[in-house]
Amino acid sequence: MDQLKVGILLGALLALGLGLPLVAGQESDDEVTPDQPTRVERDIFHRPVRLMAADGVIDSGPSLGHSSPWVVDLDGDGVNDLVVGDFSGKFRFYRNQGTNKHPRYAKLVNLQAGGVDAQVPIY
Repeated sequence: MDQLKVGILLGALLALGLGLPLVAGQESDDEVTPDQPTRVERDIFHRPVRLMAADGVIDSGPSLGHSSPWVVDLDGDGVNDLVVGDFSGKFRFYRNQGTNKHPRYAKLVNLQAGGVDAQVPIY
């Protein structure tokens, strides 16, 4: 069968809801228990590290909830800086004084817009 005919056949099966498992020996989704993983990945993430700035460990503290880090070249110098948002609605800016490969973050300052601290109220 040429590729065009195979494509048309597979498209017709999918359109009719008769999808086949994509991997030989794979069970259909109906037989997978939703609360149990079908596969556990290992060693796909680097181990966590504490980021340091000139004034110590970068930590928004327990009262500000979950932090939202964003790595971006904010000042246009070609080196990625660190911006951390949190439940206060403010953004902490850590200028990267090192390189992208070996960042060295300056003491935090609040990100500003129009001469005042930028803030996005969340409540």
